[in-house]
Amino acid sequence: MKTQILLIAASLCIAALPARSQDLTFTHPSGATATFYGQLNLTYQRVDDGEETNDDFVDNGNSVSRMGFWIDMPLGENKLRMNFETGLGFKTTSETSQLEDADWIDWQRTDLRKFEAVYIANFGSVWIGQGSMATDGVAEIDNSGTSLAGYANLPDMAGGYEFRDGEALSGIVIGDVFKDFDGGRRFRIRYDTPKFSGFMISLAYGEEILAEDDDADYYDVAARYGYESEMFKADAAIGYAWKNSDDDGDSEQVIASTSMVHLPTGLNATFALGDGQDDNGSYGYAKIGWTGQLIAQGSTAVSIDYFDGSDYAVSGSDSKSWGIQAVQAFDDYGLEAYLGYREYEFDDDTGADYQDISALILGARWKF
Repeated sequence: MKTQILLIAASLCIAALPARSQDLTFTHPSGATATFYGQLNLTYQRVDDGEETNDDFVDNGNSVSRMGFWIDMPLGENKLRMNFETGLGFKTTSETSQLEDADWIDWQRTDLRKFEAVYIANFGSVWIGQGSMATDGVAEIDNSGTSLAGYANLPDMAGGYEFRDGEALSGIVIGDVFKDFDGGRRFRIRYDTPKFSGFMISLAYGEEILAEDDDADYYDVAARYGYESEMFKADAAIGYAWKNSDDDGDSEQVIASTSMVHLPTGLNATFALGDGQDDNGSYGYAKIGWTGQLIAQGSTAVSIDYFDGSDYAVSGSDSKSWGIQAVQAFDDYGLEAYLGYREYEFDDDTGADYQDISALILGARWKF
């Protein structure tokens, strides 16, 4: 009943959307500007663990609902920017499971995504505050246009669900055995070099201040490259991150991804890989897709992807997944409708008989 009520409410909200999203930028006589933005991204989620099927109407963990603002202040030839951004605290596709029925709205301080300042000058950019570490996004470069429905971070779609060993829940959840090791957001200081021939280097040091019981020190470095011509658009990145912790030991990870689009045809390919080091798992990921204009209202994007991982949770384990994605834009409304389907497979050498898990999401994102 609750799901039906939420579906009706979401339909009414979408029906009431303005014909065009507004530019929420306000300018001070000094030249400073404030720009407000946000998005609502609700989705229907259906997960089948081989024995039971669970349906829910939740926030899409691939790109959660959020709101925020930028303040830009010119300082001669340089610029100071400040950003605040928070998630809305809705239950997400990555938080649902067979065992827990979390509150649909439960905002916590970990939903704070960004409160930071950046000074931009000819020597580069210096960031301070809660925000992206140097390797945030390095494993998840994706120019397919379908990341709303599925991308390299597979747990965002149904990460809280447990695999069943026969009919019994095994205690092994999707989120433990399909990690992409991408960098996160922390309270950090970060430096980005100026771009030179499409290249940029980033370095960061950070600490976790929003979650409790995490006294570790986080360090990372990343290199990014971007290229675009009349024929091709390509982006790539590689990063190395390490954590120093007195409580649970040190850890390291190496990640990389690239995504290329042939602009005349819309054909695209995306690849990612990561190694958790010290037997914490490794993987390869590939996606191929197409984007183009099938209807006048906006672009259409479709894709298929495959994930192949090993040594997660248990040495010698295999984590495999395939998925299909489709996204249709409606430009006049700032709206993107999407459909995603994924199969998760896990196996190890313990003799357990894990059943596959399938997940489907169907929803829309509205941005302003």
